[in-house]
Amino acid sequence: MATLRTLVVTLAPLLRELVTNVLPPQISVEVIEVFASRDRVAERLRDLAPDLIIVGLLDAETDAVALPLLAAWPMARVLVLALNGEHAWLHEPGRSIALLNLSAHGLREALRSTAPGLGMGARSD
Repeated sequence: MATLRTLVVTLAPLLRELVTNVLPPQISVEVIEVFASRDRVAERLRDLAPDLIIVGLLDAETDAVALPLLAAWPMARVLVLALNGEHAWLHEPGRSIALLNLSAHGLREALRSTAPGLGMGARSD
């Protein structure tokens, strides 16, 4: 089974659980760190080496919050979630996908499409 090392940033616990539970069953999610704020996240990326970064938007932010994270750690994919959980954006180097009217199926398919062979650099156990 592949293990997806996941960093969670400014995301409500309930939404975090919902997202990690809809990933394909072949992928085990290991939440390696949870940040309540974005302070110093970019500085920590090299040490944490996540495969996936899940970011919850705050107030009137846009999915552009993913860009500095990708610049700091381009080996990860960044999933940005709207505060209400209705929309999401999946960013990876050179490409971003808008997931409007987000569903569990749509999220699974978007993550699969970015990761040939199961998981965006996920480690095999």
